[in-house]
Amino acid sequence: MPDFKNAEVSTVVEDLSQYKAFLAQYVVGQVVTLPISTGETPRRVMRSLNKAAGANNVRLIRLRSDEGRVRFRMAPQERRVVNLSEEARRARVEKARETRARNRAAAQK
Repeated sequence: MPDFKNAEVSTVVEDLSQYKAFLAQYVVGQVVTLPISTGETPRRVMRSLNKAAGANNVRLIRLRSDEGRVRFRMAPQERRVVNLSEEARRARVEKARETRARNRAAAQK
């Protein structure tokens, strides 16, 4: 069990103004490929971009990319809502369970 009484908490404030300005140039639907600098990781760059996107009221959908680049599509802030009946939802869940079980069985062979 960790020693919660002696935990150290720090607040890191990251300046996202450059990220916000960069994202402001693009509109929903555009695909952006961004080369990353040496020493930066794609994960860190995408985390910063996602924070800035939230402040700009857009959402980023990450796409596969080559090493040394990040690629994403600009999307609207609100996510698509899928209206399914309870019966259709249960059928999808059951089908997914069967598929996972079949895949597990195939992997064990």
